[in-house]
Amino acid sequence: MSLENAVIAISLFLGIILLILIIYLISRVNELEARAFSYFTSATASTEKKPETEPQKVFAGLSGRALWDEWVSMANGGDDQYAIKGDSERFLALLELHIRSVIKTGMEHGLAGVNEPPSNPLKIKMLRGEFESYLPSSQAGRLYALGRELGASEDPRQRASLAAAIRETIDAVSMGIDAGSSFVDSAMRDVATPSAEGEGRELTEIS
Repeated sequence: MSLENAVIAISLFLGIILLILIIYLISRVNELEARAFSYFTSATASTEKKPETEPQKVFAGLSGRALWDEWVSMANGGDDQYAIKGDSERFLALLELHIRSVIKTGMEHGLAGVNEPPSNPLKIKMLRGEFESYLPSSQAGRLYALGRELGASEDPRQRASLAAAIRETIDAVSMGIDAGSSFVDSAMRDVATPSAEGEGRELTEIS
């Protein structure tokens, strides 16, 4: 092979290698651009679809009788149409404070000889503000009446019987909203049942 042919062959070989290298570099650049564009598109879509966080409206504007009726409906298999099921603990806390307030008022009125049942619905102060709570009228009236008798009584046996009647009434309230026995125990915390030795009456402040 002559020198001229050798130079041509080498040049052709180098040209082919250079062409392959250029093609490879172009493909890599295109791949990197495609990845960058895909990432940017995903990030933009994610930002656009992300909803603004709105402050939660506790009980969705429901209060009093309407709030009670909605919870009874859900307890009986109804739909959570106001999306309030997540606030069940707050609702039970509200109802517990209502029950305790009625009993406490009744006991105080029993001691003072007063007969003025609290309003129903009743406004209850909580950490998130003041809420209107409702109890079925018959049960609210019975809790108040039993509380009055308990406040006026000094007979340990009668007080134990009244405390049992109060528990039964709270249990009936609990069954209406499927609250469970722990709710009954919490709502009973201000009612002290005297022991056989005749311990004195006790009324814990509602916190």
